[in-house]
Amino acid sequence: MSQVIGMPDCSSSPHYAAVIRAYQCTPLLIEVIEALRRQSVPPKRLIIVDSSRDPAVSSAFEELGADIVTYPSEDFNFSKAINLGVAINDQPLTLIISSHMLIRAPDLIAKGWDAGLSGGMEIVYWRHPPAQDAPHECHTVMTNHNFNGRNGLSNTMAMIPTRLLRERPFREEVFSAEDQEWTKYYLASRRHAMLRIDTRDVSYSNPNHNAETWSETKLLREELAIGYFVNRRLLLPDRIIARLLRGILATLRRRPEKARIHFGFAWAMTKANFKQPSAKSRYF
Repeated sequence: MSQVIGMPDCSSSPHYAAVIRAYQCTPLLIEVIEALRRQSVPPKRLIIVDSSRDPAVSSAFEELGADIVTYPSEDFNFSKAINLGVAINDQPLTLIISSHMLIRAPDLIAKGWDAGLSGGMEIVYWRHPPAQDAPHECHTVMTNHNFNGRNGLSNTMAMIPTRLLRERPFREEVFSAEDQEWTKYYLASRRHAMLRIDTRDVSYSNPNHNAETWSETKLLREELAIGYFVNRRLLLPDRIIARLLRGILATLRRRPEKARIHFGFAWAMTKANFKQPSAKSRYF
């Protein structure tokens, strides 16, 4: 089947480029790329958005066979990094994938894309099941009815028509939860569903994304972004009062760290009712 650049790929063998944001050439990144190349339908191109500002790292990326987009000398922004990678993609589809996302099944992308097409959907995203007792794989059709501001499109691994990402790029002012904000836009404006695939055939191994390194600042930044840009219900007085009450309860239970988090949420959400919040786009 012939392909038209920028148009959705309606074949069961999707033509796509993988866009990866990275600042280090780690052994895991090499595994991620090798796993992509082992797919029954591998990417036509590998595009790495390089924020290292290090010529040696850039050379290492090039040795992996990737096309390199150098991030400009300014504060890093995840939305902009994705948009820069999409800008040079000449394939109908873009697979946004984290440098920490390892695929363990060789037919995962082909089967997932085929499942999306069969259900009339043009966007598919994958994630590791959040619950330990979850089945090996579960498919969920995501719509406005079951989207809660946290379970939408994941920039960890998502296949999206390139033309959609060009028509409406990720917003740079959304300093966190940019994928959830884009989901809100897509579900409301396109009135199409997305396919979410929870599967143990993928694993996410970011050393800066676990219980030991999860900071109060990161929690606050993500909650604030979801509240302001995605689900304004979180900014209403009843939610703020609930946070204050949880802070008081944590104080009475002599849990000062929990109390500080809840009071911090309440104050940040209160301020967000009067002024758009801003923060640097960082995951840790």
